[in-house]
Amino acid sequence: MRFATRLIALAVLLGLVVVPWSGASTSRQPSLATLLARHVPILVLHPDERFRPVAVDGFLADADLTRKTEAGWEKVDGPLPAGGADLRLDQRLCRAIDGLAASPCYAAAEAAHDSGPVIYGAAFRTKTRIDLQYWLWYPYDDFSPTYPAGAFWQVHEGDWEAVSVILDASGKPLVAAYSQHRKGKRRAWGAVPRRGLRPLVYVGLGSHANFFGPGEQPLDPRTVEIQLINVMKAYGVAVPADHTGNGALVRPKLVRVTARTPSWMAFAGAWGETGYLHVADQEPISAGAGPTGPAFHAQWRRPVAEALSWPRG
Repeated sequence: MRFATRLIALAVLLGLVVVPWSGASTSRQPSLATLLARHVPILVLHPDERFRPVAVDGFLADADLTRKTEAGWEKVDGPLPAGGADLRLDQRLCRAIDGLAASPCYAAAEAAHDSGPVIYGAAFRTKTRIDLQYWLWYPYDDFSPTYPAGAFWQVHEGDWEAVSVILDASGKPLVAAYSQHRKGKRRAWGAVPRRGLRPLVYVGLGSHANFFGPGEQPLDPRTVEIQLINVMKAYGVAVPADHTGNGALVRPKLVRVTARTPSWMAFAGAWGETGYLHVADQEPISAGAGPTGPAFHAQWRRPVAEALSWPRG
């Protein structure tokens, strides 16, 4: 023992590293980039869905940057700025006020850019967890709480949705969290539908809210404003719901982003003009605007914590 101790001491003095042999090589922890590529979601669309998650470039090419003045929304010249919370993008070729009738216009405008399916990814590490975030961009949200669509609908230009895969510090998946309307729902990894290590995400028709399976998905007041649900019921929608199905499988290409790259990630304004709500026998009512970009959502600003605060689903 004393001789062995002297050998170890000599090895340390000579700068050598002594590693006990175990018959197996030591594995390194995967990089965040490797983990992000490993768990890219696979999307399952409803058979009637018109839109795929695409690159933002086509929408940006077709949109004007605008600012509200006393005279209304006026075009602003120049490139898309960093910041600009008082600005919004307005797709110039179509009109959201036309509601569901505008869907073919938005779909044709996007098809002209011939973008393949895209998902934007970023990874965040805390002391004990890793949050793999996958952001999906749809050029138009054309939601109806009934299937087939009825007189009640809600539309807006631009739709950012997200999926988080939460890992432990070593890279083991623990939870998946899917965005739904105002918030989202989470589920333990063992109960998440998957293809290998990639979660399956069932996309709501028109709304693009994300679910863990196909079928009718009644709106949940934990993720949708209760006032909106009550309005739908007051206008004869007995069970307001999202609708998912077993349509096309989409395997999007991963594009990594940060808070400032590409440059459009730093734009703080709205990705779309005024949104509209329609009920039977009434004119469309203005209802907000398009969403802000990924870096301005709570899920991005509070990685891990926000997704884990969502209700179980």
